[in-house]
Amino acid sequence: MDKARAPAPTIYEYLDYRHFLADLFESLRADDSSMSFRSFARMAGSSSPNYLQLIRDRKLNIGAGAIHALSRALHLPAKERKYLEYLAAFDHAKTHEEKDRWFRIILIAREYTSVRSLDKKQYDLFSHWYIPVIRELLVQPSLKGDPARIGEAIIPPVSTAKVRKAIDLLVSLGLVVATGDGGWAQAARAVSTPSEVLSLAVTTYHKKVIELAGKAIERFAPDERDIRSVTLGVSREGYAEVKMRMEAFWKELLAFSETQKTADRVYQVNLQLFPMSITEVDPE
Repeated sequence: MDKARAPAPTIYEYLDYRHFLADLFESLRADDSSMSFRSFARMAGSSSPNYLQLIRDRKLNIGAGAIHALSRALHLPAKERKYLEYLAAFDHAKTHEEKDRWFRIILIAREYTSVRSLDKKQYDLFSHWYIPVIRELLVQPSLKGDPARIGEAIIPPVSTAKVRKAIDLLVSLGLVVATGDGGWAQAARAVSTPSEVLSLAVTTYHKKVIELAGKAIERFAPDERDIRSVTLGVSREGYAEVKMRMEAFWKELLAFSETQKTADRVYQVNLQLFPMSITEVDPE
């Protein structure tokens, strides 16, 4: 009996073109025993027999010519060829802003595919600073789940339309649930997010909340905020110790917040640890 063929990889399920090409090669080789790394390289217009391995191991970036050559050899439809170009541009982007722009283009290209919705929701969840705030305010009895009042309670204010969209998003991801009496409850559900999406969204989130922290210096009186900084000179081992203590403090704060059953305000806590000098070079 002939061995059943594995389905060819669907390009729209990928955010990393290197993974797609590696899986595509395995699929082609399963269908055709004569397929080799050398023949795949020729399909991409390369004379290097280890072309795919270099791409897969991030030692080489695919070029526009190789994308077009592969697309012709594989008879990829125009939309799939463009999507492959978007994935390459996303991977090769040098700045966060450029990477974010290409990711949004990728989401649009996925508009009518089954994989688009979940990635978009997860990206929105982690990339908008006000969504965690709305999740906290939604369960406050005094606001009664009213989107307009919730939006006005946020500093700086958020439009009612954005609050409604945030609530819909939180519900769809199972992070809040209606209690049946007009109220809301938080659900402790983990959201599984592809690392590429999470990294991009979290970077956007951190940039925004750090910006908000800067504005808090003038926005709030000293008795309403606590902003400190310290410059430390420590060894590599000392850095690891500082980071461990910050992580312990972070866990302690989260545990403490769980005990606050009558929270009447939402606060943002930022902990930042980063180098401000190069590592000292050992004298030869």
